Amino acid sequence: MFMFSLSDALLLSLMLAFVTGILGIPGLSFLVRTTGALRKKVFMSKLALQLARLGLLFIVAVTLLTGAALAACWHQGWAGETWLTSQQFWEAALYFCLIALIFFGLYFITWNKLSRFHLLHLFPSALAIVAAKAFLALVIWSLWREMDPLNPIWPNPESIFWPILVQVYILSLAAGSALGLLYLLHRRNRDDFGRDYYRFALGSTAKWGIFFSAISPLTCIWLFAVSREALDLYALILPGAGYGLLLILFILGMLRIAKSTHPLRHKFTILLCPVLIWLIFAARLVSYLEMGDMVTQEDTVGTFIRAWQQSLE
Repeated sequence: MFMFSLSDALLLSLMLAFVTGILGIPGLSFLVRTTGALRKKVFMSKLALQLARLGLLFIVAVTLLTGAALAACWHQGWAGETWLTSQQFWEAALYFCLIALIFFGLYFITWNKLSRFHLLHLFPSALAIVAAKAFLALVIWSLWREMDPLNPIWPNPESIFWPILVQVYILSLAAGSALGLLYLLHRRNRDDFGRDYYRFALGSTAKWGIFFSAISPLTCIWLFAVSREALDLYALILPGAGYGLLLILFILGMLRIAKSTHPLRHKFTILLCPVLIWLIFAARLVSYLEMGDMVTQEDTVGTFIRAWQQSLE
């Protein structure tokens, strides 16, 4: 049994939160662009463009990291005994990244030429988001296969894989909002669109963060429904309580920015929100690992939560 420490949880959740940027930020740009087209708001178009630039940077970064992992797989001659050391896994992941990069790059570079043709302009962005979703699904699936190698290659409809994947999708958009706030703060001097714009942009981005973080617990109902017979709720109390507390703090921070008439003054809150979403990912990751052990009835991964609970008894 592999012992999963607190430092392991923080490191892996940081990597997971970063990788979800391939979906969260482009997805947020797509939503803002679509809303702006429907409401005919100039500020929304500018915000979508800034988020598209950030999203493209994240897609490039994730693509380069995936390519480096594939190169390491070739160089080290990994035998592929696990899914994470399989050449086929990294090749498929790189294909999805490249598809996302090509189509989202097309969406970004044709902004001025196609911005008036809304459906035509949004189409490559939608394809990029589909590819990004496929990439994240492959990553989550590979981690799930590590916990239960005897699982069917395609998860059955009652598998906890599906609610976990949907929750990761939703949290990626909340994380995209937090990173978007940070990016807007960084670009306020270079992209000098005026105070009114940044008041709107920060407030609008924070509202998206509130929405997606607030609906993320709904997937816990689905998760409970498909695994209720195997659950040991006692082992999920600490990570569940941590997730709930961090989620409330994140929403309150976003609410403070959304309601403020001078959101740029809340620099500490803007810096704090990405940290909170990272810790939210860590809390959910621990819960996922514990639930995976319960459902598979195998002690594949032992988390630090068990040791903490034993010390409290």
